[in-house]
Amino acid sequence: MRGDQHVSLSLATAGLLIAPWAPVLDPTLIAVLLFGTFVGSLAPDADAVDAAIFNGRIGGAKGKRGQVLNGLAVVLPVFGYTIRYLIYYPLSLIFSLLLRKSYRHRHRGLLHSFAGVGLTSLILSGYLALILTWLEWPLSLLPAFGCAFFAGCVLHLVEDTCTPAGIAWLYPFSRRRMAGRVRTQGDFEVRPTAFTIVLAAAAGGMLIAPFVIATTPGELGRLALIGTPLLWLLFMLVCRVRRERNR
Repeated sequence: MRGDQHVSLSLATAGLLIAPWAPVLDPTLIAVLLFGTFVGSLAPDADAVDAAIFNGRIGGAKGKRGQVLNGLAVVLPVFGYTIRYLIYYPLSLIFSLLLRKSYRHRHRGLLHSFAGVGLTSLILSGYLALILTWLEWPLSLLPAFGCAFFAGCVLHLVEDTCTPAGIAWLYPFSRRRMAGRVRTQGDFEVRPTAFTIVLAAAAGGMLIAPFVIATTPGELGRLALIGTPLLWLLFMLVCRVRRERNR
């Protein structure tokens, strides 16, 4: 998917999960969670030199939403080059040595796998911990950022699973891919935008629910935790996601 679609879908999903707890959470924590999701939603594309994470700009984002996203995106190249040269390349070398296979750098390879984004999240969090310690800044919000970054990466993979190129979730141990039918370059493909609206509307409903009915953040949180994956499952069915044959 395009960079703006990754960001919109991922932030809308995060917003739906966070919305029930918004009245009781520290606003700083909410900002860190959303920022971590934002960076993570683009991080797997650090294996492509023309990716949005290197440009400091979210291509396709328009209007006020685009201005906000592009304002935040100025910090993305720092994360992009760190992931590409200090995480992705070293991990590729390690996997090639462990598996005794020659490794060819490719888009939607290691960084588009569950192992790749999991290790990337851990290593990036380690780098940030070293930097924050050196600056003598507190580390209290780092776990929140790390978890949100990982969630953003996983959402990126789920989103790319809905496209024809698909994702090999178990790469490099398996090349079996899951793929869908969303073609994000055409003007007539409305499914990502429509689903973003659905997620955002659900998040808005979670925010106003306490003012309409007698409920608690815990009850709404459980509803969001169950409803969000169900909505994504429905979206993947609409996108006709299925397992592809080995390539």
